[in-house]
Amino acid sequence: MSLGIYLFCLTPKNSLLKIEGMGIDVAYPLCLQTSADAVALYSEVSLEDFCGLEARERLADLAWVAPRALRHEEVILSVMRQAPVLPVRFGSVFSSLEVLAASLERHRKVLSRFFSETAGQKEWTLKAYADLPKARAQILATRLEAENEQLEGLSPGLRYFQEQKLKVAADREMKTWLKGLAEELTRSVMEVTSSFSDSRLLAPDLTGRGDEMFFHAALLVPDRSVERLQRLTAEWNVKHEASGLSFEASGPWPPYHFSPVLDTQG
Repeated sequence: MSLGIYLFCLTPKNSLLKIEGMGIDVAYPLCLQTSADAVALYSEVSLEDFCGLEARERLADLAWVAPRALRHEEVILSVMRQAPVLPVRFGSVFSSLEVLAASLERHRKVLSRFFSETAGQKEWTLKAYADLPKARAQILATRLEAENEQLEGLSPGLRYFQEQKLKVAADREMKTWLKGLAEELTRSVMEVTSSFSDSRLLAPDLTGRGDEMFFHAALLVPDRSVERLQRLTAEWNVKHEASGLSFEASGPWPPYHFSPVLDTQG
């Protein structure tokens, strides 16, 4: 069996870390390696687990991947609570410590810039959901009220036809309205974040909610601005609750969406 180096994350060279426990599995402990002005948190790992044809099958097996991905995240979170952290994607394996050191040397400037630009900041996630039936009903009620006088003068058949047209128009208006709200929310959060990354909208079966997600973003937020982000989220909830909208800010997280990707060649 050949051993490789499984990299969890990096932190600035002068960070004081307390590490304990095992690495990506129970066979090898967590270790630290200082190189190129950064400290790498790693553990040894069997190369066969992550490289080769058999590894592809394992990495497609949720039962095998899930506990290791959870451990990967646990280690990164433990570092984040102690020092600035550059999280490395799951499954980043180097053939040796020398190859890892060479990669960090190649990325020395990138790492230095990353730690400088993200100092005192953490990632937060902001999501917005819409109760579509409730939002649609409110928009339709507003349209029906505006057209009430005209509708009362119509025959039952024409009134039904006109009401159906208003329902279709309400659907279009709701989509435009939600898009406008998402753009307005983006402008608002830019006041409390130093960097912004759009994220994929998730379907209800993935969020575990019946509501439709219409906004999803990762934010790099200075620690001093977290309270403002939370206050902004609360204000949007109060303002739009009657319309069936809800807003969630969660964090802090390591800056997953804002970290450079390191090569593992060698």
